[in-house]
Amino acid sequence: MSMEIEKKFLLRNLPTGITKGTKILQGYLSVDDPEVRVRAKGEKFFLTRKDGEGFVREEEECEISRETFEILWSLTENARIEKTRYEIFGEDGLLWEIDEFQTRSNEGLFLAEVELPDESVVPEIPPAIAEVIDSDVTTDRMYKNKNLAISGMLVRK
Repeated sequence: MSMEIEKKFLLRNLPTGITKGTKILQGYLSVDDPEVRVRAKGEKFFLTRKDGEGFVREEEECEISRETFEILWSLTENARIEKTRYEIFGEDGLLWEIDEFQTRSNEGLFLAEVELPDESVVPEIPPAIAEVIDSDVTTDRMYKNKNLAISGMLVRK
């Protein structure tokens, strides 16, 4: 199991110049601790387990077959999200992932995430993202994917 150290930001809209994204289907088998999800990202399929809450969490992910994904996906009917993921590298070399949500209950939501190599790193926000950042939602439970999958966006900030 590895550690996931991640910052998350609410965006007002998709940054300028972002065009090519990857479709992601994500469904939750468990939203408790541990959180267990299945994901189709393009033509690859994954089963992921996450433990803990907040900025630093434990994460274990393995690639699965399409057939396994389809079986597990059928069990996630009431806990799903659809999104398009765009990627930008910052000048510091960190990968920023921007998710544009398409699920009806959170359509129009844009979140940017950056995974950090350790807790002491302060990411350099790419200018295109800095222009559209609304707020840091790293610790806001409302913007966790599992909660968006179950409840959608309850309140827009």
